[in-house]
Amino acid sequence: MSNSPNDPQAGQGRPLPKKEADLFKSVVKHYECKQYKKVIKSADTILKRFPNHGETLCMKGLTLNSMSKREEAHALVKQGLMKDMRSH
Repeated sequence: MSNSPNDPQAGQGRPLPKKEADLFKSVVKHYECKQYKKVIKSADTILKRFPNHGETLCMKGLTLNSMSKREEAHALVKQGLMKDMRSH
């Protein structure tokens, strides 16, 4: 198993690198402040490198739910939980 940053499994159940971990903290802050467009933009940046990061998938899903995009939100949260059951 590779630990390359381009490994599609990187981030799955493992901590994100510092840059992405800091970006994830901003995702949570933006969500709490209801700055949903910023959440989506930051989450997409993380998911571009770590498409299987469960917590980011779930946060994007929660955000889409708050934007009344229920079907897409449900699918992302479900996918996020499947990727990382420890997600909150």
